[in-house]
Amino acid sequence: MGVKKSIKSSFTKSQKLCDLFSSFLLAKQSMNLAEDTLRGYKLSIARFLKVVGEDFLVSSVCEESVFRFIRVQQENGLKEVSINSYLRSIRTFFYWAMDKEYIKPFKITLLREQEVIVETYTREELKAILKKPAKKGDFREWRMWAIINYILATGNRAATVRNLRLQDIDFQAKEITLAHTKNKKSQVIPLSSSLETVLKEYIRLWRAYAEPTDWLFCGVNEAQLSDTSIHQSIRKYNHSRGVQRTGLHALRHTFAKEWILNNGDVFRLQKMLGHSTLEMTKRYVRMFNEDLKKDIDVYCPLDTLNRSFNRTHTVKRCK
Repeated sequence: MGVKKSIKSSFTKSQKLCDLFSSFLLAKQSMNLAEDTLRGYKLSIARFLKVVGEDFLVSSVCEESVFRFIRVQQENGLKEVSINSYLRSIRTFFYWAMDKEYIKPFKITLLREQEVIVETYTREELKAILKKPAKKGDFREWRMWAIINYILATGNRAATVRNLRLQDIDFQAKEITLAHTKNKKSQVIPLSSSLETVLKEYIRLWRAYAEPTDWLFCGVNEAQLSDTSIHQSIRKYNHSRGVQRTGLHALRHTFAKEWILNNGDVFRLQKMLGHSTLEMTKRYVRMFNEDLKKDIDVYCPLDTLNRSFNRTHTVKRCK
């Protein structure tokens, strides 16, 4: 009777940690993770290796080496939130290695953070940037106005907004399909009444002859908006409205804040924001002091802002 054989990894604990990280990175790349996520892993491990040394062995990884890393970052003046950002990536890598029995298991605990007050737009700023462009306004102004309305109605990230196509907006079903999200999972979210009105007018004026597969918010040459272009556009747009705050992500924070203050359901907020867990959503909840309710048109920030600003007129383009 033959001896039963098993396949074992050729990797040994006497090899360098940087070599093991290369294997980890290859595994994550095969999972089609976002480039930003992979970049975060690289930056974090490079920072760790800067502390322990490039020749640091896999067998030397332990709780003390993580404590050493934390201490050095603190001595360099990094805040807890920044250190935790690195620790999350390091923890993912080390836990992966623990699962494969390359290193002995130990727990990596994040530092306690002081709650950071996120940047949001004031009511005065919102009123200024939500004001509909004049009928003689150019495409760039109308596009940015529509984008701001869109984010205040959905809370989507800029990358998701840039990747929207006309076919993703289903007016009949009152749904929006998000094909591009941070976690790589497609998502369907509700289309509020106010956003429906905004998008129909924007499309009628500027995208009526576009194909369903064309970009909803494109450049003047019909090409996809770049990350740089969309951020430059809101900066120019907001300044033209007398608003110095120009963050696109601040619109996402404002969406979350208004949703919570309007007693929106925290579980629906998690879905709208695309958070994989409730933890980040709960941070918004703790920051803005909330309650729960139903109905998208009741707690959707764009709808409530429209009502508070008494926007009842409709601008029509002269033919």
